[in-house]
Amino acid sequence: MKTRNHRERWTVAETEYVETHYQSMSLADIATHLGRTTQAVKRMANLLGCADKKALPWSENEKAILLHHYESRTPVGDIIAMLPGRKRSAIMAMATRMGLSRRENPWSQAEITCLTRYYPTEGQKVLHRLPDKSDEAIRNKARELGLASPGHTVARAWDGQEWARLDQNRHLSPRELMAHFPGRSLSSIKNALIRLKKVRTPGAIPPPPVSSKPVITTWSNSEKAILTRWYTTDKSMEEILAMLPGRSRSSVFSQARKMGLSRPLRRPVRF
Repeated sequence: MKTRNHRERWTVAETEYVETHYQSMSLADIATHLGRTTQAVKRMANLLGCADKKALPWSENEKAILLHHYESRTPVGDIIAMLPGRKRSAIMAMATRMGLSRRENPWSQAEITCLTRYYPTEGQKVLHRLPDKSDEAIRNKARELGLASPGHTVARAWDGQEWARLDQNRHLSPRELMAHFPGRSLSSIKNALIRLKKVRTPGAIPPPPVSSKPVITTWSNSEKAILTRWYTTDKSMEEILAMLPGRSRSSVFSQARKMGLSRPLRRPVRF
């Protein structure tokens, strides 16, 4: 059943109501009052950093600590120690609300060893072993090291021997070639054949595929903060896109939809 404000953009008054009452009222009562679904209210509470009902409102002193230390190279573990009673997730959420971003400290060899050992079995849960690293830093480093989390695989580059074998057997169909490449999927073999056909010099190895533009996947906290702050305002999409270099219009629309944000309705122009 649709609520009266289903898929309508959130107003400032509604977000303030969630911030004020989320810790004292039930989720269902807030949803009823606002004409929203409980899922929409919970999603907005997460974005506002007030989803933890046991958490107390942030004091000005706590915000000052976060403002002073979050964007510096102060270890996350030290910041958590300065904010007793605040969980790591709550600190990250408040930093996002405040529009703060963070430059990570360089990875030590011990941290890289830890990530290499535990990421394949624990995935992002390895976060508790690396208290000074953010979710984003761990994900990026794992990708750089070619590590896959549980249930995922990492694309493996074709080596010289495989290219030579493929060249010798290119007369075979992709399915027949699978018998010669037991560790390769059908799609991997098809893509390799396409790349091999573009090489004019016999015996040459195809160059690695080059993207025409940089691929940006995961949204950073600072990007989400920009989207939260400006997407529901009258600021034009061109201006918002200028604040998010590397993000396409469709990518911005998709992320805004995931965050429960919508653009303000345009009022008709009267002449």
